[in-house]
Amino acid sequence: MEAWERGFVAVAARHEGLIARFHLPEIGVDAHHWQRALASGRWDELSRRVLRSASSPASDGQRVLAAVLDASPGAVLHGPSALAWMKLQGFDLARVQVARQRGATGRAAHLAVVHRLRSLRAHDVIVFQGIPTETALRAIWTEAAQYASPRRRELGVERIGHLLDAAHREGLVTWAGLHEMVEDIRQRGRSGTVIMRELAGPREPGSSPTESRNETRFTEILEQRNIRAFLRQRHLGGHEPIGRCDFRDDVLPLALEVNSLKYHTTPTDRAADERRYQALNDAGFSVAVIWDYDLWARPVAVVATVHDARRRAKAGERSVTHSPACPWPNPYLGARS
Repeated sequence: MEAWERGFVAVAARHEGLIARFHLPEIGVDAHHWQRALASGRWDELSRRVLRSASSPASDGQRVLAAVLDASPGAVLHGPSALAWMKLQGFDLARVQVARQRGATGRAAHLAVVHRLRSLRAHDVIVFQGIPTETALRAIWTEAAQYASPRRRELGVERIGHLLDAAHREGLVTWAGLHEMVEDIRQRGRSGTVIMRELAGPREPGSSPTESRNETRFTEILEQRNIRAFLRQRHLGGHEPIGRCDFRDDVLPLALEVNSLKYHTTPTDRAADERRYQALNDAGFSVAVIWDYDLWARPVAVVATVHDARRRAKAGERSVTHSPACPWPNPYLGARS
């Protein structure tokens, strides 16, 4: 196998057997090699911008990712397609819908319906099971916009309320995140704001066991040992808001997150978390990360992590301190200044 095709294979191995034209510069090849791939018979053309390895198995994931890559760079799974990919009932992938920032590129896409968004906040984009997508909450807001007219409001409250609760049960939405988004987006006058604000009212942050159990346990550990408490569920950021953190020190520039081993262990989860920690460091905060195993099995490790993180914050270090149960090999520790 020639060097150019080894590069194609390496990219395809990370992308469901696919390679997009915008991947070519990163592997040091060009359009000439794209044509050679087509001529070889070992690559199928899905669109002018996406090739598929002929030996790769066809799957829903491959079809959906091909649609995103075809509309990229910067495209994400959008609205009902994002909710279908997250396996929420009532949605399907029969017609894939993607979104990209307005003005990002003028190229036509052929594998999906493309929506051009006026704004897409960085923390409204995640990678879910290998596919760049809007968060469930951002996708639900898109659905809520369909009920913006006064005559459809009552129906929208019922349907979007059920959808929010279903996403919450699956761990895809938190009520704190809902309140944060209502506060941010309502200032921009986006469709669906009235319904989402109404639905946020009875869904207070920390009001369900899935959101509050670990955070309550952390608070109890500090109280039992007479250690100064943290403020709960605070919004942090520098010039641009980063979003809600589970806790913030009331004196020091220190943010604290409580991570679940269930939801923060995959490579994509880790990458998203570490980008967030870097953003907090860049905004002037140190970060402490308490893992739920330590909360319930090793509270002494929780206390030690809090003391260490506070010491670093007091010294002005922009660092990340994990409790011992962190499952990541060589976790990002921040730029110690």
